[in-house]
Amino acid sequence: MFARKVLSFVIVITCLFTPTVSTPTPTPPSYTPPRFLQVHPGDSLKSHVHWREVHLAWREQHGVDAILQTPQSSFAEIKKFAPHLFLGFDRSGNVIFLQRPGLIDFKSLQKSDISSAALLSHFIFTLEYCWRILDPFRPSTSPTPTGLMTSLIDLHSLSPLVALHPEKFDFLTKFVQTLSQHYPQRSYLTIIVNAPSWFNKIYKLIQPMLRVKTREKVRIIGNIVGDGKAVERNREELRELIGRDVDVEFLFTKGGVAKKGPIEEEFERFASKLKQEEEVK
Repeated sequence: MFARKVLSFVIVITCLFTPTVSTPTPTPPSYTPPRFLQVHPGDSLKSHVHWREVHLAWREQHGVDAILQTPQSSFAEIKKFAPHLFLGFDRSGNVIFLQRPGLIDFKSLQKSDISSAALLSHFIFTLEYCWRILDPFRPSTSPTPTGLMTSLIDLHSLSPLVALHPEKFDFLTKFVQTLSQHYPQRSYLTIIVNAPSWFNKIYKLIQPMLRVKTREKVRIIGNIVGDGKAVERNREELRELIGRDVDVEFLFTKGGVAKKGPIEEEFERFASKLKQEEEVK
């Protein structure tokens, strides 16, 4: 049972932000956004039904269209106890989003009365900000289509025992399901750093089962914390992939804290303004 859960966890992490397969589809009976045509590749009618009856219904049920006008009362606490941020833009002009699942402090979140549902809602708020506000202002020189993301996932301090933690595993699973169902075709590249040996071993087992498109979009890099030639090679690989103008030096030390860049600071100002407006009312 434990081995099965760990296997499922590696699949969840590997598929985080990775794309579904892209294949031509017939013209649907009515409008469906191109990204959603790939939810069910080759079946435009089924994709259209997903768009209308699953995605739009989900947005209405959870108030997603209005979420960027909704104050986020736990914004600062979640940013503190579940580290993630916008690092900037990669060499192709795509938004870089950093996540550090091994550092999520669920005990502190619980003490702050922040549930898994509230945590998921925060990430939906973050993604909606990314695609509706941040992405339209991406560098005009970007050679890639609008609306793609480079996801940087730091697995430092991540233990396979997370698979036995119901709340952690449940949150990660629901997060990936949300991305897959409601934010398809958003991945440019997924870079996994500080991948522990157990993760690499399991990934090698599941890699042949992954779609070619998924495998092409995933880069797994070993330890970038500490000293040694192997560590330096890994750091150099990361710099080459993500762009040398992006500050990732904080990831090279244990417990390193990111220096907030302009787009992360603007995001925090946006959330702070919502909260202040609510307090004035």
